[in-house]
Amino acid sequence: MDAFAVAVTVPAALAVLVLPGLPGVLALRLRPLTAAALLAPLSLFLITLAAELGRILSVPWTPLSALVLGLVLGAVLWLLGRRRPAVAPAGAEPAETSRRLLTGLAVGGGLALGITVLLARSLRMMGSIDALSQTYDNVFHLNAVRHILRMHDASAFTVGGMTALPGQGSYYPALWHQATSLVVQLSGQEIILASNVLMLLVGCVLWPLGLVALVRACTPVGPTGLFAAGALAGVTAAFPLSLMSWGILLPYLLSIGMMPLVVLGVAQLAGLTPAGPERLRPLPLSVVLVAGCGAAAAAHGQGVFVGLALGVPILLAGAVAATVRARRGESSWRAAVVLALLGGATAVLGVVGSILVRPPQSSAVWTPNASLVEAIGQVGSLSPNATPTFVPLGIVVAGCLLAVALSARSRWMLAPYAVAALFGIATRATPEGDLRYLLTGVWYSDNYRASAILPVIAVPVLAVGLDVIVRVVAARVPALRDLRSPRRPLIGAVAVVASVAMVLTFSLVSRAAAVNMWYLKQDWHGDQLLTEDELTLLRRLPELVPEDAVIATNAWNGSSLAYAVSDRQVLNTFMGFQAEPQVHLLNAELDEAQRNPEVCDAVEELDVEYALDFGPQELLGRSATYTGLDEISETGAAEVIAQEGDARLLRLLPCRMSDGSMTG
Repeated sequence: MDAFAVAVTVPAALAVLVLPGLPGVLALRLRPLTAAALLAPLSLFLITLAAELGRILSVPWTPLSALVLGLVLGAVLWLLGRRRPAVAPAGAEPAETSRRLLTGLAVGGGLALGITVLLARSLRMMGSIDALSQTYDNVFHLNAVRHILRMHDASAFTVGGMTALPGQGSYYPALWHQATSLVVQLSGQEIILASNVLMLLVGCVLWPLGLVALVRACTPVGPTGLFAAGALAGVTAAFPLSLMSWGILLPYLLSIGMMPLVVLGVAQLAGLTPAGPERLRPLPLSVVLVAGCGAAAAAHGQGVFVGLALGVPILLAGAVAATVRARRGESSWRAAVVLALLGGATAVLGVVGSILVRPPQSSAVWTPNASLVEAIGQVGSLSPNATPTFVPLGIVVAGCLLAVALSARSRWMLAPYAVAALFGIATRATPEGDLRYLLTGVWYSDNYRASAILPVIAVPVLAVGLDVIVRVVAARVPALRDLRSPRRPLIGAVAVVASVAMVLTFSLVSRAAAVNMWYLKQDWHGDQLLTEDELTLLRRLPELVPEDAVIATNAWNGSSLAYAVSDRQVLNTFMGFQAEPQVHLLNAELDEAQRNPEVCDAVEELDVEYALDFGPQELLGRSATYTGLDEISETGAAEVIAQEGDARLLRLLPCRMSDGSMTG
């Protein structure tokens, strides 16, 4: 690992996640936690807007685009909100000062613990910060970043066009690739490292920060709940760890990572949050909803349906609460009617939308892996996909759910929790068929994707539940109940830390966690995509292959990562692609270039000068998919010019075309 490269890449990634949105957040003058949680989603929303505007206006893709857009937004928001009088920091009473200090310590301590645990587990899974994820999707994600840098265009349609015929590119959710490309530009480091650093910041920093902000802004918890919200961010490997390995589902990881802010905005919109300084005014609330929902949707389309699965129950819970208030004469019926109509209409649009845009049933290939009883136990104990139930943690979860049910001002959280749990159970246990496709088809019936929804609301439920339980216990313990007791702060702090540590320990030492970590490591530790020798050869290519040369490669054996790693044009950028007939001909018969003039014609037309032979081993147990690259040097079509272990770089030899002339 190159320490200097890491030291450069981390600040670059932080700058990408913070700087574009900073002017807008400052202009809104939000409370500290909400402001901190909004920074990255707003920055990312501006990045994706800048990418599409750049395509329309033919502006080359650089970090400056998003920064300029952020400054413009900041100025507009400042003008819109300038009439609001600033809150004067009046001299606080000693008790208020003490409360703020305690709150700050709880937030800081919880985040420090949660981030540390997540980072430690993530790096243990990866092996090192610059490791290569040996997964199918990683070929696309890394090459898509290079495609943006080469094209100087980060539009979602440009990324979608990477694997399409010229002029036939389609939309592909590209926010992850847009942000990673900016990290590469700012740091000057490898795409692999930039992608990993951004992944760690999203999963280990953005995620816990959003959870704490959600609990702070939407529930009446004290220091216990705030500490628990940050500390328990990694209580279940269902998110974020599983999505940092399986797939690898980086765009979906980014979308779910911003979902706490979406829930925060919807809960505020539904009027379910306590009155006070954390209640958002209309302008900041609008920005939170637009930035959170917009960035989550731009990161991955399935994030839209995650937002609906969590947001619709919240809106309907808000309608019920507003109805109760109206019947008591505490408010008018308008809010109840509006929320009921909004929740109902959103639910209908969500159902219709899921039917219209879900992938074909043939693509929903992931099958159930648990019985109904097993699925209920796994979801109830927050066990990741394909891992056993852990009863002790399940008991804690049940206790926290009961505590939340008894807490009137946080009871609304049970509605989205129930829906998220339903999807988790359905994807694990519903038999293959139309019902499974109806319930989970929008997520490809993928257990990992559906299981990642529950932690968004489960961690806040645990935080609120533990806060309620600690308050009840404190009210019955004289040393804690008596405000004059000098032991109260110390005993209270020990009780809080001990209770949260117990829950966290349950999750970390469970058999489910051990089984899950074993699964996750398989996608990082291994050579099913690239061996060390193959990666070493790819890193040597810039010295061996001219910048404008085209290399014949096989995405299935990882050689197509020459595009991302070596910045050299390749014949195939991903396993699934559309291409001219000549490309398919070379994939099948490049080794026949000396014998078949049609193959030689295609070599000349596509300007292919080099080939990579990484052997027959491929992902998913495949072997030698592209027969034209298998043993290409044995037919005399090419000569070996560099080799690392069994990985070979070959230069094509001149061949005779159909008109009788020679290539080269």
